[in-house]
Formats: sequence, C-alpha cells, structure tokens
Amino acid sequence: MRRILRNSSLFKDKSFIRLVALAAAGSGVAYGLGSDWSSSVSIQALPHYTFSPNSLFPSLAPSRYVNAPLSFSSVSSASEADVNKESPKPCCGCLGRDTIANAAARVGPAVVNLSVPKGFHGMTVGKSIGSGTIIDGDGTILTCAHVVVDFQGFTSSSKGKVDVTLQDGRSFEGTVVNADLHSDIAIVKINSKTPLPTAKLGSSSSLRPGDWVVALGCPLSLQNTITAGIVSCVDRKSSDLGLGGMRREYLQTDCAINAGNSGGPLVNIDGEVIGVNIMKVLAADGLSFSVPIDSVSKIIEHFKTKGRVVRPWLGLKMLDLNDMIVAQLKEKDVMFPDVTKGVLVPMVSPGSPAERAGFHPGDVVVEFEGKPVGSIKEVIEIMGDKVGKPINVVVKRAKNASVTLTVIPEEANPDM
Repeated sequence: MRRILRNSSLFKDKSFIRLVALAAAGSGVAYGLGSDWSSSVSIQALPHYTFSPNSLFPSLAPSRYVNAPLSFSSVSSASEADVNKESPKPCCGCLGRDTIANAAARVGPAVVNLSVPKGFHGMTVGKSIGSGTIIDGDGTILTCAHVVVDFQGFTSSSKGKVDVTLQDGRSFEGTVVNADLHSDIAIVKINSKTPLPTAKLGSSSSLRPGDWVVALGCPLSLQNTITAGIVSCVDRKSSDLGLGGMRREYLQTDCAINAGNSGGPLVNIDGEVIGVNIMKVLAADGLSFSVPIDSVSKIIEHFKTKGRVVRPWLGLKMLDLNDMIVAQLKEKDVMFPDVTKGVLVPMVSPGSPAERAGFHPGDVVVEFEGKPVGSIKEVIEIMGDKVGKPINVVVKRAKNASVTLTVIPEEANPDM
C-alpha cells in the first residue's frame, strides 16, 4: 500500500494533500505529513469512512486522477495502552457515564415487589401491588402503608400477610409489623435462612433542588424498573397538594412514578436511600413525591421504642415569616410587632391545648422551649414527642408586647 501511494500521481497535487490532511484531522491522528513524502504515513480513521475526491473537492476531477473513489479504512496506529485506557473518573459529586447505573446497582438487589390480595365482604376483588426496600439483614422491609393496609374501606383478605418477591426470584410470605397511616409508612418482615441484600439509608437534609436522584420499583409489576430525574423541591408541604390533616413535607422530583412504584426507594447518586416514593400527580407528568428518609428514620425509631408514632398536638395553625411577609403585614397593620423572623399564628383551634395556654390569633412565636425559632420545622423538631410535658413559649404581640406562655401538648389523633 505504501508503494502504491508513493508512486501515485495523486501526491503531486496539493489538493490531494489537503484531502489526506482532512481525513487525518477527522480521525484526530496524523503522522509524517510533511514535504518528504518518501517517509511513512499513518492515518487513524473512524471505521471505514469513504471520501470521494470529486464530491469533497470539485477541483479534483475524476479525469485527472483515478476513477475509483478513495477509501480510508480503519488502520489503527494507537498503542494497546491507548485502547485499554479507561475513561477518566468523574470528580466527586460530578455525574459520570456510570453514576446512575452504579447507584441503581447498589440498591437494586434490595428492592422487592409486594402483592396483597384485597377483599370486600369476604370476596377477593383484586390485589394491591407495590414496592419495598430491604433495609436490614433480618428481613425488615420499608414500604408504604397504603400498599399493605386498608385505606379505601376494603379489608385485607390476607390478614396482614404480604407476598414478597425479590429481584433474584426468591419469594417469601411477609408480615405487616407496623404501619403509620398519617405518614403512609409501613414495615414488613420476612424470614430467610439465606442472606438477604440490603440498602443503605442516607440523609435527606443535605438535598438541594437540582440534585440527581434515582427511583426504583416495580411499576405495573414490572420488576427491576429504574428511572432518574432531579429534585424539584425539598420541602413540598402537604397543604400545597391539597392534603388535609397534620402538616407533612415531601421531596418533589420529576422521576417517572407509576402504580406499583409506591414504597420503592428514592436514591441519591451515592446509592443511598434518601426517600420513599409515595405518590404522583395524576393530571401531570414529572410531579412525583417521596417521604424524606430523615422523617422515615424517626418513624422507624418510634416503631421500635413505642410500637407506634407519637405526635404531640398544640392546636395551632402556623405560618413561617420572612422579611417580605413581615413588611407586608406591617403595611396592613402598623401595630404588628417588630420581628425579623418567627412563626405567625393565624388561627387557634377551640378547646385545644394552645387555646387553654392563652395563644391568640396574630401571635408571633419567637422562642420555643428556650430556643429562638424561625420556622415551623424548628418548632416541630424542638417539640419532638413531648406529650403531657409543659413547654414554655415566648410570643410577640401588637406594640411589641412580649408574653411567655406555657402549653402542654396532647397526643394527636391518628385520624387527624
């Protein structure tokens, strides 16, 4: 081949030299393209690209050169080390080509399919199908309560029994150990004589809008289903979704969630569970919601220590304040207290512990149990599970009056 190229009249024309240079530039490797054409020429091209001189360069008429098109085949001059060289690893926190696949691989084996027969007046009318995650080698499975517990007036004909199928094909009969309808979190237990795969629980407190996440589950009973997306909101309130009852917060993502995904894990790019997939908005795509794993961990701890989730109730409707809201409220009422942060109380439930303690609509909570507060979340965290224990609260009122109140929380009704 080298002898043919050396003797060819094509090398006497500068246009052909440009053609060879173009082919070399296309491959990114060219050697020995100088004025001394007796030296060796090696071109690494993409697999079998064919260049027609007269189509690329009109000045190269076929009558002046060979009639057959010029063909550059794959002539590899790369060393074996270059071929086997691995692609550079992404920096810490960066998204690489294998990031999502690796995250899914870490958790995937621990994701299970759950199936619960549902009955109505003794008749089986279908199955509740969902997903779950094995979080402990003893067979503890984390899932959604609505998958394994009655929500719609139906009764479970399985009497607390759940069919559990692992991704490796093994099947078990599971038992519903605990369920909290308010948070929609439940625990199922299976017994296995062989080792079980488990998933690691992470933290949801460090999540930010825009972080990549992966949703795993068995939508429509299709096991091993993985979808990816980003975090859209880290503290979507239940009231924003039109849900009544006590305040709850969710992670909002644009991961594809469908029937059967409920109870499956939401995972960060490190392969850690940071949420439990719970629901989606039926009228829209890309609006899916998960219970943050930090909240789930507290619920699991309540299950272990008390057998149920204990929630204190004050009877206050609360609203987070910021500088803009405070400025707007002061425009409407010049008597509004001078505060930069706090929690506004727009309503007090009649007969509630808060009313008995002396709370009034318009109060601004600035201190709770000796700690300054600026959000409802901080109030809830400080209150914890303190039921029947007095808590001192400092509120600001009109004309900057400061009042200290003592309230004794009651245990919330689970149906609230």
